[in-house]
Amino acid sequence: MIEVAIGIGLTLSLIVSEVFGVASAGLVVPGYLALYLDQPWRLAATFLVALSTLAVVRHGIGRLVILYGRRRFGITVLVGFLLNAALEHLVFILPPEAASLRAVGYIVPGLIANTALQQGVGVTVGLTLLVAAAVRLILMGLARV
Repeated sequence: MIEVAIGIGLTLSLIVSEVFGVASAGLVVPGYLALYLDQPWRLAATFLVALSTLAVVRHGIGRLVILYGRRRFGITVLVGFLLNAALEHLVFILPPEAASLRAVGYIVPGLIANTALQQGVGVTVGLTLLVAAAVRLILMGLARV
């Protein structure tokens, strides 16, 4: 199922990018998020880590060193990975109700943040959720066939 979701997400992301000139957050992100649309706390945690990553890279590291291209991409994914790992450790300290407050994957928040650095938070988050919802609808249609 995950392979199908990623494949559909890749296809839709490429189509949207070509037609509208804007990108969903990383080619694989909508496929992964589509699998978690029924878990709003996971999505919230993912976007929380992504926005935190964006802030650290733009207003922290980006003011200390010149970031562009591969260097910015690598730093953004690494910061997202580290912040996600910190959140995972924090969840174990919090009450059991907070167990669902985990991000989707370790790389996904960094991919979202990297795209948001390029085209803005609103466009990135909105388009990514829209493509993820389209992927989910297609998956639901395929499940009925």
